[in-house]
Amino acid sequence: MSIAGGTGAHPVGEGDGPDDARLSWSECPVAGHRVRYATCGNGPDALFLHGWGLTPHAYGEAVRRMAMAGCRVYAPALPGFGGTRALPASERSFGGYSAWVGQFLDAVGVGRVALVAGHSFGGGVSTAFVHDHPGRADSLLLANAIGSPTWAALPGEVRTMVERPAWNWGRYFGTDLLASTRTLRVLPSLLEDFVPNLMRDPLGMLRTGAFIRRADLVAEVRTIAQRGVPVVVVWSDRDGLVPRSAFDDLRRAAGVEGTVVEGSHAWLIADPEVFGERALDALVDSGALTAGSDLRPA
Repeated sequence: MSIAGGTGAHPVGEGDGPDDARLSWSECPVAGHRVRYATCGNGPDALFLHGWGLTPHAYGEAVRRMAMAGCRVYAPALPGFGGTRALPASERSFGGYSAWVGQFLDAVGVGRVALVAGHSFGGGVSTAFVHDHPGRADSLLLANAIGSPTWAALPGEVRTMVERPAWNWGRYFGTDLLASTRTLRVLPSLLEDFVPNLMRDPLGMLRTGAFIRRADLVAEVRTIAQRGVPVVVVWSDRDGLVPRSAFDDLRRAAGVEGTVVEGSHAWLIADPEVFGERALDALVDSGALTAGSDLRPA
């Protein structure tokens, strides 16, 4: 298993640099409802899906670094977040979100992507999309992804996410943010997304959180890998929300060693450069870029 360290931080935001490395915000209708999304970069099309309670805005610099790896990134606000209409109760599942992502790509005129990258809840949605739509994605990058049913692997006992008390999730949500060595840079960006989402649709967020606890996408990850789609699995060493045991489940299912980076659950917001490096790895694995490619300078 490889260990990756941070390379210094840049403020979270839209960043400096050439025009094609800046985020551009647009809107489009998906299933008859307005969706706000960000685009950035040039090259083969790619997709980034954000975590629970947030929007692409919080990941601005991470998305920019992903684009600088050599692709054009589309980053939509998923249903229930950032003003995007929540899915109906009958569609509130990873399958429902997967179908919505396909509709979003159709709406922006993208048929196939070189890379689908997702963080946390977005990682679970990314897995479902790649699994449910064979041929639409050439590689998958899972960053601290939801998708394993394992909460804790103890000697002689495996405890599931469903058994994890709700208060335990809440406890680690706060401590995880404060554990970041760059809290003052990360927290304002997170709160700017989280608080409006919570005020807009608190029940919708809770309902989405409820089905996340039942997530079991290990078989889907295994199937994706068996189809020959490269899967990059990344986890951070101070993550209190997604445990090490869950990371191990997903990397084994993908048949890869996996990469452990320094940081808390929101590491890619705090250290976007490292996320850009992992995106570059995935793009090379997909065949979209050559092994000699490198991140373009900001």
